Amino acid sequence: MTMPDIGELHARLDALGIALDGDVHDASQQMAAYHDQLHVYIAEVGAHAPVAALRGLLQLQNALLLRMQERQQVIGEALRLARRTENASRAYAGDAS
Repeated sequence: MTMPDIGELHARLDALGIALDGDVHDASQQMAAYHDQLHVYIAEVGAHAPVAALRGLLQLQNALLLRMQERQQVIGEALRLARRTENASRAYAGDAS
């Protein structure tokens, strides 16, 4: 794998942000690719990495993590609601017979 530059890392995070709004599998692939490229970049550049650029990446990363947590909460609430609805339906069906 060739060493990515900061622009490529930003592009990976942008692609991950777009993927978060769509297919979960695509988002996980984007996340894995970003993770791999980030590790290559850090291993190669090390202490010579531009701090301001890394801060920008970190801010974007944190914003994406917040979106992921929010999406997880929405999905979790939808699952809980579906479970309650199913339980209520079963209880009603049991009482009606």
